[in-house]
Amino acid sequence: MEEKVVVSIKNASLEYDSEKGKVLALKEANLDIKKGEFICVLGPSGCGKSTLLNIIAGFHKPTSGTAIMDGKEIDGPNWKRGVVFQTPPLYPWLNIYENIAYGPKKRKLPKDQIEKDVNHFIDLVGLHDFKKQKPYELSGGMRQRASLARVLVNQPEMILMDEPLGALDALTRSNMQALIRKIWSTTKNTIFFITHDVDEALALATRVIVMSARPGCIVKEFHTDFTYDIDGPNQEAARYSREYMEIREEILNIINAQNAISNGTK
Repeated sequence: MEEKVVVSIKNASLEYDSEKGKVLALKEANLDIKKGEFICVLGPSGCGKSTLLNIIAGFHKPTSGTAIMDGKEIDGPNWKRGVVFQTPPLYPWLNIYENIAYGPKKRKLPKDQIEKDVNHFIDLVGLHDFKKQKPYELSGGMRQRASLARVLVNQPEMILMDEPLGALDALTRSNMQALIRKIWSTTKNTIFFITHDVDEALALATRVIVMSARPGCIVKEFHTDFTYDIDGPNQEAARYSREYMEIREEILNIINAQNAISNGTK
C-alpha cells in the first residue's frame, strides 16, 4: 500500500445550532487517510460518523480544525471525492446509461471518452443488460450498483460511502460487499465507508475506526486484513478465526460502552 496521504483531518470539530441550543457533533477528530486504504467507520447512532464523512466530502466545513486533500483545504464538494448514499440519488427520468454519463457530460469530457468510460463501469458493476432501464424498473441492489458506477465513472481519488448497503436484504448485501471489494481491488481507489455492521466492516476494511458517543471522536483503530482472505477460498476460516472473533468482540464492547454513555446508563 502506498503511503501517500490523500486526506488529512486535523483537530476537526463541528458545532451546529438546534432547537435545544448548540450541539457539538464532532470533537477534535484527527485522521490521515492513505491512498488505497479501505476504511470502515463504526460507532453508536449520532456519534458523528456522517458528520466526519460530510466534512471530507466538502458538504460541511469544520467549525474548528482543518480538512486537507492533496495539500489544499477542502472547500465544497468535488468530483475527486465521490459519494455513495444509502438511497441512490438517480434521476428517475434518465435511464441507467444516462444517469452514469451525467457527471462526465457536465464536465464536458469528449463524447467518445464518455461512451467508453460509461460502458466500462456499467460492465464492471454488472448492469450491461439493464443500461436502457429507468431506475424505478430496477431492484434496490441494482440501483445501488448504478449509483456506484455513477461515482466511479468520474474516476475520483476517493469514494465516500454512507451506509450504502443498509437498506438491502441480507443476500443482496453480501453480493454488494463482494462487488465493492472487487471494485476496490480493481480500481485501487481509497474508500471511506460508514456502517453499523461490525461483520461488514471486518469483511471489507483494511482499517476499522470506532467512534465515541457524541461529541464524536475516534476512540480506537484496528488495522485488519480479513478482506483478503474473505475474498479467497478461506472465507469461512477467516470469519471464524480466533483473531477475527477477538477483534469483533472488542469492537462490540467499545460500541456497547459508548451506547451506554449516550443513553446515560454509564
